[in-house]
Amino acid sequence: MDTLRNKKTGNWGETLVLEHLQARGYQLVLRNYHCNHGEVDLIMLDESGLLTCVEVKTRRSQKFGPAENSVGKKKLQSLSKAMNTFLFEHPEYPAFWNLDLVIVEDFTVGKAPEIILFRSVKIDD
Repeated sequence: MDTLRNKKTGNWGETLVLEHLQARGYQLVLRNYHCNHGEVDLIMLDESGLLTCVEVKTRRSQKFGPAENSVGKKKLQSLSKAMNTFLFEHPEYPAFWNLDLVIVEDFTVGKAPEIILFRSVKIDD
């Protein structure tokens, strides 16, 4: 049951972020890209046309701490490998890309969720 609820929450957050970023000038390339290295929530072109991997974390409570803390080194490396696979499959895009982390916090009933954008997240090797 929790898995289904988490999936629904994640999909809801991704849709919210997609709409938020499109309003800021981003263009969707692909949603929920899957490969043997994992999943990329959103692949977009940012307002300057830079290919951007968007990782979305949605939280309805602070029970497990800040959402940004759930994106560790292993997840970042997985995203990097997935984006490299995407680029291999799609040579029409330049090899240079960016990583944005977007947090959706929906803690208060009746209040609009907060969307927090971390741009150009660094991935250490």
